[in-house]
Amino acid sequence: MALFDLEQHFGEDPPKEWKRPTFKDCAAVDIRRVFFDENEFAERHNVDGVDALIVLEDVDVREHAAHWEAGAKQNFDTGLYDAYRILYIPVEDYGEMPQSGNLVTIDEGTKDEQFFTLKSCEDENGIYRMILERVRQG
Repeated sequence: MALFDLEQHFGEDPPKEWKRPTFKDCAAVDIRRVFFDENEFAERHNVDGVDALIVLEDVDVREHAAHWEAGAKQNFDTGLYDAYRILYIPVEDYGEMPQSGNLVTIDEGTKDEQFFTLKSCEDENGIYRMILERVRQG
C-alpha cells in the first residue's frame, strides 16, 4: 500500500544523449564568463546604440602624417595625432557586422562620448574585433 501516487512526466521528446563539449564550446563559455566579466576585463558602454559589455584596448598613438605643398611641409606644430583602439564586442550583442569606413560611436550623448572610423572588423569565434581610428588634437 502506497502512501501517495507519484506521476512523472518527461515530455514528448526522448532524452537526448549527452555529448562531451568540444574545446570551442568550453572556450565560448570562458570568453563570456571571464573575458566579458565586468569585474575582470570588460566595461559597460553604449556602442552604436547598443548597451553591452566590451573590452576597449588602446593600441597606438602616432603623429598625424604631414604633407608637402608648394615646397613646404604642411601640418607642422598642428598637434594632430592618429589614435588607434581595438574594441571587442560579442556578435550576439552588437548584431550585423559593420563595414570598414563606418562611423563607430561610443557612449554617445555622454561626457565620455567618442567617435571613431572603423578601419576593419573581424568575427573571431563570435566576437567582433574592431580596429578603430580617430584623428585628435594633442
